[in-house]
Amino acid sequence: MRIFSLVTLVCSVTAALGTRPAKTVPLKWGVLAFPRFVGLDIYGPLEILNIVSFNTPNMTLSIIAETMDNVPAHITNPTSGALTWVKPTYTIDQDPPLDVLLIPGGPGSRIAYNNTKIIDYVKRTYPKLKYILSTCTGAQILAKAGVLDQKRATTAKFAWAEMVASGPKVKWVPCARWVVDGNIWTSSGVTAGMDMTYAFISKLNSTIADKAVNIIEYEPHTDPSWDPFCEVLSSPFPFGFLIKLKN
Repeated sequence: MRIFSLVTLVCSVTAALGTRPAKTVPLKWGVLAFPRFVGLDIYGPLEILNIVSFNTPNMTLSIIAETMDNVPAHITNPTSGALTWVKPTYTIDQDPPLDVLLIPGGPGSRIAYNNTKIIDYVKRTYPKLKYILSTCTGAQILAKAGVLDQKRATTAKFAWAEMVASGPKVKWVPCARWVVDGNIWTSSGVTAGMDMTYAFISKLNSTIADKAVNIIEYEPHTDPSWDPFCEVLSSPFPFGFLIKLKN
């Protein structure tokens, strides 16, 4: 009986030591919005995070912008203008407490790159964050703010030359779906932001991450080195390459 009890105790202790509880998903999330962002850069990750929030008590999602005016995406109609907008929760001057900040890309990132208020916001906010993430050309905003100095990062391949020039102190990784350097996560173009978001959540709680992508019926790429699009860098005919890739 004593032997059985001892064996049971040892097995229980071993099982307890071998069972690692899932890490806590950060609770306070913010997305930086600026005019002419790429819709999917925000909407894709937010859809995953929205489901994650339902399974994470006290998790909040916020949109931070320069003003409280609705922020237009870059998709436009020649007669009616922008087709989609996001409604800010806070302004950058309100400086809400955050654990994670996600920065999208798009044509508007070029304007934000030269917007002192936005760059200053990223500069002063980053030291207070647990993590900072960027999708697509949003990496150039991180670069301008100095967040990526001497850090490994990636960005949109279609605008690669422009992005590299905008961040000369960055250790750019040309072929990567996403790159992690410390608490900085950067993704390649547009849809890569969804893969990065899944990978980020999965690292903390794979059960919740899997549940989120299953609900939206999305199969993420899970290899950060998967990147057939980087071939466009060496192609003199990028559009032809993309058509070939599609077929």
